[in-house]
Amino acid sequence: MNDRVLRVLEYNKMKDQLKKHAGSSLGRAEIDQMKPLTSVDDIKHAMTITEETHRVVRLKGQAPLGGIKDVFAHIKRAQIGGVLNAWELLEIADTIYAARRVKSFIDKMTEDGIELPGLDEITGAITVLTDVERSIKQSVDDNGEVMDSATPALRSIRQQIRGQQASIRSKLDQLTKSQDQQKKLSDSIITIRNDRYVIPVKQEYRGSFGGIIHDQSASGATLFIEPQSVVTMNNMLREARGKEKIEIEKYSGSYPLKSRKMEKNCWKTPGRSAISILFLLKGITPMT
Repeated sequence: MNDRVLRVLEYNKMKDQLKKHAGSSLGRAEIDQMKPLTSVDDIKHAMTITEETHRVVRLKGQAPLGGIKDVFAHIKRAQIGGVLNAWELLEIADTIYAARRVKSFIDKMTEDGIELPGLDEITGAITVLTDVERSIKQSVDDNGEVMDSATPALRSIRQQIRGQQASIRSKLDQLTKSQDQQKKLSDSIITIRNDRYVIPVKQEYRGSFGGIIHDQSASGATLFIEPQSVVTMNNMLREARGKEKIEIEKYSGSYPLKSRKMEKNCWKTPGRSAISILFLLKGITPMT
């Protein structure tokens, strides 16, 4: 069908109306790509899917489509050896979980005698990677932080970090709670500047603790000093944090091979990716 016919039919205006009922960016993207079908078989199949989706909403209220994320870019980057951050891994796990829920939901309806051959064909093509989902969920918390349990090496490094932090705080506590030293401090607190533990020292006592000046107050009356007594300890803490970052990247970098498996087994259905179908199911609210 040529562009002139589409203009006469005001096809794009119809798509704009349909997009108002889309609940996701990929749902709207699917609508943007829509073209009128010309094959009778394709039209009948599309009508069947529409009727079945409406039947699901009528009988069940809504399908469990929460948690679906746009993870195409994550998977593609992992496939070429890119490192995913914890949030991206969590979004992949959430989408695998969402696919599993949708598949189970449609399976249960068909088991109950509700005829959904079109939707059953779509969800039946999804291979749910529970092992990948579980692996991520056991290693990344709901805030997108890689947990100690991700690798034995990360657990060990984090223990070193916590131990080093406790030692530094203990050393600085001795200074801030000392009656002899308190008069030299603007406040008896321990704070952080440039990722290093410091104490607030009055300007006139700047030479009393040695070490490194990292910052000063707006008035200049207070200097944030890393006392000489903790410089080496702060250096060791920074080194441990560097090891932590490397270990997290190693953990995240272990997913390219899994992502290739996901692309091959989980997301592909005839003619379209299962993620696209999930977004389409999520994105279109059947109109009554």
